[in-house]
Amino acid sequence: MKTYRQVLGAFAAWVEGRTGQGFASGSVTRQLIKGWQRHLVSERNLDDATYTKYISALRSFLAWLHEEGGTELTRDDAKLPKSHLDLSSVKALAPEEVGSLLSQPDPETPWGRRDRALLALLYCSGMRVAELCALDRSQVPLERLGEAPVLELPIVGKGRKPRVVFVDELAQELLREYLSSRADELPALFRPYKGPPGQGRLTPRAIQGAIRRYSRAAGLMSAPTPHTLRHTFAVHKLQAGADTRIVQAFLGHSSLATTQRYTRVTDRYLRESYERSHTPARV
Repeated sequence: MKTYRQVLGAFAAWVEGRTGQGFASGSVTRQLIKGWQRHLVSERNLDDATYTKYISALRSFLAWLHEEGGTELTRDDAKLPKSHLDLSSVKALAPEEVGSLLSQPDPETPWGRRDRALLALLYCSGMRVAELCALDRSQVPLERLGEAPVLELPIVGKGRKPRVVFVDELAQELLREYLSSRADELPALFRPYKGPPGQGRLTPRAIQGAIRRYSRAAGLMSAPTPHTLRHTFAVHKLQAGADTRIVQAFLGHSSLATTQRYTRVTDRYLRESYERSHTPARV
């Protein structure tokens, strides 16, 4: 944590010196990130290990800022050295942990029905949380839910790029229960139940807070985020044999290299499983 604060303090001071303005989340741009990286290499002359530590801290900051809705940038906008494999950002839940998380919201309450539906949708579709928050009710007509085992759902993803995600039977059932119970005419698919009545759209920060509460209630050892469910979707698809390019399309990644990091994670899980279960031959 101390290193994290030191790195962000150094980055903030550099941004302020470069722009002549006080540091704020909105002042972070891709150009500044690239300039900071050049500064670390050409002026600070950091060794590879220290440079990686600096960029990893910045990536964590960008991931948090993105989850909070403070920027469209993601951790991938701060590039690590090609020789470095970053698995710290890829934390996947086991299937039973996903089930335990989904069982925590109370289906007898409006927000419980909402949260069960959004958790199931995040996991089964691999959507980014910002994409989920932007969904309107008109994109998920009530009469279409349950017509087929898999529902195709057109969305607008990062960079305003359209793509299709898929909704499984469980998520469709939970969405139908949630939407059938709503009496309002708000356009947002996922609405808040706090604050002024008749207004609003659920925010990434609110979803993050809900997941944190439910993960504690479920007794999960990790601290999952909305992005954890996206990671989990990708890892589970690869473990089930899906082609990397298919998972790339599911996730809306512009680069295959971004998707391939999940392949390394599944390789790691396979190795750990092998080591736990393997009985050496005796001669």
